[in-house]
Parts: sequence; C-alpha cells; structure tokens
Amino acid sequence: MCKNKIKAAVVGGGFIGKQHIEAIRRIPNAEVVAIVETTIERAKTIAEQYHIPNYYDNEDELFALEGIDVIHVCTPNFLHYEMAKKALEHDMNVFCEKPLSLSAEQSQALVDIASMSTGLHAVNLNYRSNVMVREMREQVINKKIGNLLLVQASYIQDWLMYDTDYDWHFVPDMVGASRAVADIGSHAFDLIQFISGQKITDVFADLIKVYPKRKESKEERETFSEVVSDNYEEVAVQNEDAAFIIAKLEDGTKVSITISQVTGGHKNDIEVCMSGSKQSITWKQEHADRLYIGKRNRGNELLYADAKYVSDKAKRFIALPNGHAVGWADAFKNSIQEFYLAIEDKDNKELDYVDFYKGHYLMKLIEACIESNKTQTWIHVK
Repeated sequence: MCKNKIKAAVVGGGFIGKQHIEAIRRIPNAEVVAIVETTIERAKTIAEQYHIPNYYDNEDELFALEGIDVIHVCTPNFLHYEMAKKALEHDMNVFCEKPLSLSAEQSQALVDIASMSTGLHAVNLNYRSNVMVREMREQVINKKIGNLLLVQASYIQDWLMYDTDYDWHFVPDMVGASRAVADIGSHAFDLIQFISGQKITDVFADLIKVYPKRKESKEERETFSEVVSDNYEEVAVQNEDAAFIIAKLEDGTKVSITISQVTGGHKNDIEVCMSGSKQSITWKQEHADRLYIGKRNRGNELLYADAKYVSDKAKRFIALPNGHAVGWADAFKNSIQEFYLAIEDKDNKELDYVDFYKGHYLMKLIEACIESNKTQTWIHVK
C-alpha cells in the first residue's frame, strides 16, 4: 500500500491536459508536480496558472525528476505511442489518453513492452467510470433485465458540423486512419463491452465523409474552440465524420452503433440502451446521474444516483447525495482515481480500468471498421 502522496506529471497542456490537471487535484493524496508542453513558454504559463512546481519542453526530463509516480499522456494521438513506450521502458506508471496509438501494430508493440515492465498502464475511457454506468453493468451482468436481446448505442456531436471546422484531428499522420470512430467510437465500443461483460467480436461499418473538402484556418485553435477567419485554405478530407456500425457480441447478441461529429444541437450526446427479456435499461451521458428503466406492462422507472439505490459495487463512485447532479468531470476524476487506487494497492482485484491490453483490442476494433468499410463485409476480430 502506497502511503505517500501520488505525484503526477502531465504531458500536454491543451484542452484535455487541463482536464487531467483539474481532475488530479480533486483526488485525495495526489498532486501534479510537473507539466510538459511544446515550448518552455507554454509550459511556464500553465505551471504558473496551476501552481505546478516543475515545467519542461521535453518529456525526457521527467525521468530525471525524482519521485514521479505516474505520467499522464495528454498529447495529440500521434505522440501517444512514443511517450507511453518511454514511460513503460522506465518502469513508470502511465495513464494515456485514447486512442492508445495510431494503429493496432503500435498498440501491440506497447502491449509487448507492458508485459515486461513493472509499470502499471491505463487508457482513459472515462465514461465507464460514471456511477450509473457501473450500476447498469451490475444489472446486466446479474440479469436483472433478463436475458440480453439487443444493444443500441450512439455518440453524437456537432463540433465539426461546419466546413470551416478544421484542426489537427483531420490530419491522418496525427490521428491515424480513423477520426470519428477512433475519437468517439472507441468510447461507445468500451461502454458496450464493459456494460455487457462481453467483447465485440464482429463488425460491419459504413464510414461517412460529409465534406470532401474543409476550410483550414491559418489561425491557431484549441479543440472545441471557435475560430472565425477569412484567412483559410481548402484541404481535402481524408477521414470520416460519421459512421453507421452493426456488430455482434461474443454470445451473438446484435448491436447497432451510430457515430457522428456533424449533427447540430448534440454537444456530447452518448446513449446506450440494453434491451433485456424483462426490461430495458438506458443511460444518457447528458443526464449522467440517472438510468431509464423501460417496462412492458407497468410504469417506467427513473433511477437516480444515490447510495441508497445502487448496488454495492457502484456505491464507491458516488461522492454527492441524490439531487446534486454528477457529470462528465466526476466520471473523469473517477477514471483517474481508479488507476491511482491500483498504484496504491496492486493487489486490489475490485478495480476495473482500461489497461493497454483492452486499449489494444479497441484499436483492433477501429481497424476492423476501416477494413469493413473498404470491403463492405463483416470483419471478425480476435
């Protein structure tokens, strides 16, 4: 059991890096002691803003800093592999943003390195750390909804709806061959597998590009920021804006998944519905503190996040009483804290986070969708 404060270093100080910093600061017995950015000036600005004592423009300097317990990789996708690799080779614990890498070949290499490293490893699939997702899993696994009949899921956004929406997510060298499926489809895959307790084994995917070309602004922008400029150039779009995916679980249960980053009015709209032979159960991320339980011959139920209402395994994810809404930031903190609990006690078998082995399987699902779209056939994933 670790008795000392967990000291974290964050590599990348953009939108998601700042969320990591703020989440870590909400965790008891944890602190951010170092930040790495592309320039020393950017690193210093973030360090001063968050009162972080050490700042660098090179992640290699972290390995000379005494006392670091965990490295958070919060960079654009193309840097995930190399930084996670370095951390594992130094036997460091590493918490990496998703997707784990640009390809299944890279993620396989990380799995191989992880098998020889003493460092723990995790990929941030934070939605599974919502208390009501945990409750949903318990109800499905314990057949409270009966036998699983169907699974329906969607992840719909609008932040890339206009042809002027363009940033590094459109550059294959920075994100890999997939955008929407890798970026948000990976969350849908993880939720389905986690809640059902089964792997997705087969996929049939139709990947959709709504604009052949987009307008790249010459002004720098951060993810989800609004930049309106007449100074742009048209760039050919190489990755998908949306996807329609059908899939199968290990027991043959059929799954449908809708992915979109171009649907107006949907900001971060995730929905998962498990249809059972007794009742259905639905979770919606934009109403994260409740479950919708659908009945056939009596009134439907609305189950709120409160320790009185949920199973014992879900209770530890609750920090607030009923009526105090929980949401995205709470699940994000829970995701990191689950990994930190493993760092403190490696023998704790109750913990359930996405390690690099699970992250590698998600990469195989993403590539299977790409292959299915090309061949218009079902692709089996092993």
